[in-house]
Amino acid sequence: MDFVEMLQKVLSPTDFARMQAWMMGMEPARQMEMMQFITDRETRAPAIGDPAPDFELPRLGSDERVRLSTFHGDQPVALIFGSFT
Repeated sequence: MDFVEMLQKVLSPTDFARMQAWMMGMEPARQMEMMQFITDRETRAPAIGDPAPDFELPRLGSDERVRLSTFHGDQPVALIFGSFT
């Protein structure tokens, strides 16, 4: 499966068309970097139902750090990622 076929499989038709239009405006070297990034992201991401990878982040407004694995088996955890700017 080549890069374009892989993207068509994992992206909605709308997202695929938007991604193609966006990448066509890039220099060829930048297009290659972006294709590698997207390929890595789509092929290395955990599948639905797989355990989340462990990570540690600073607690907001504190020097304390929080590790995801400390919640394992204790309670459900919702991870919400987004840009709020």
